[in-house]
Amino acid sequence: MTNTRADDFVLAGSAPSASTARDPIAHVHRGTSFIVLVDAGIVVYLLATMLLATGFISQSTSTIIIIAASIVALSVYTSYRQRRQWAYWPAVGLLMTASLMFGFLAFLNLIFVLTGESLGGLLFVFLMGWAAFGSGRRALFHWHPVYRSGYSNDSFNPLADLEEGEMLAACPSCLAVLAIRPLMLGNNDRCPHCSSLLVNERLYGKYQDEQE
Repeated sequence: MTNTRADDFVLAGSAPSASTARDPIAHVHRGTSFIVLVDAGIVVYLLATMLLATGFISQSTSTIIIIAASIVALSVYTSYRQRRQWAYWPAVGLLMTASLMFGFLAFLNLIFVLTGESLGGLLFVFLMGWAAFGSGRRALFHWHPVYRSGYSNDSFNPLADLEEGEMLAACPSCLAVLAIRPLMLGNNDRCPHCSSLLVNERLYGKYQDEQE
């Protein structure tokens, strides 16, 4: 008998609660909305820095562009947070744009580090690389049909398909949902999506010691 089923969408990091049971998309949507806000601010800031640094256009024109971009970004964030349909893909665009910008900055600083011009840039390379990965990862699960359905408030109840003894749980390593039988999980069970361990070995050992 299997301990997990991989046909459900796992919201990684979601803590079980009554609200997430009624709307399992809500938790990940709130977290993604915050990332959209942060990325929008950073994208506008980098755009402003680039416009002012190039000097190809006047400062007044740059200011108008920056204000317009800020209004658009804030509108996308607000509408995405309210689950407006039109804001879904623009929010994905913001996340992808931010991910590409972070990746470019990480690559640029990596070149400086490798050429010996800025050894202190290693930390910045790591931070930008991590930010690029995080934003890109958030963007990609918008193609998952379950998240799209939940965002649209379509009828979706993953609890209806649970078998006796099963519960929904989040894989600690990836953005997918699993139906598990908690009493049957062992320290060798892996997520069928990302192949990562579902049970922390240290916690499993501690639990086994308490049972003895």
